[in-house]
Amino acid sequence: MAVNFKQHLGALLFTGIVAFSAPAMADYDRGMAALQSGDYRVAIMEFTDSAQTGHAASQQKLGDIYRLGQGTTPDLVQAIKWLTLAYLNGMRETLPALEMLRDSVSESELVEGEQLALQWLEDANRVMFADDDTSSLYEQN
Repeated sequence: MAVNFKQHLGALLFTGIVAFSAPAMADYDRGMAALQSGDYRVAIMEFTDSAQTGHAASQQKLGDIYRLGQGTTPDLVQAIKWLTLAYLNGMRETLPALEMLRDSVSESELVEGEQLALQWLEDANRVMFADDDTSSLYEQN
């Protein structure tokens, strides 16, 4: 299953992830300021906003927040989701945390977290390519 999952993630990643924009960076900066001041509620909100747009550093921070339970109950499934997305989005430094999580959760939790990451990628691609008209590829001349 892991190989199949990685193939799906790789294919979706190559077709495109929603690129982060200036607003995502602003959300990230506000999230970092909130995190540093101990306002975890605001940090989670800001990182979630920018992580949803594909901002890799926000995905990593959000994964770490869920992994460590900063201002929230630890949620290892959500941590796997966000850290996996950050990893696929170029944040290779998340690998040690992902490996630690994989060793500390059940198989069903690992699968759930990876499936959430896959669903996020599928949704991001659906949004990104919503305006593409591919029906002409299938028309017979």
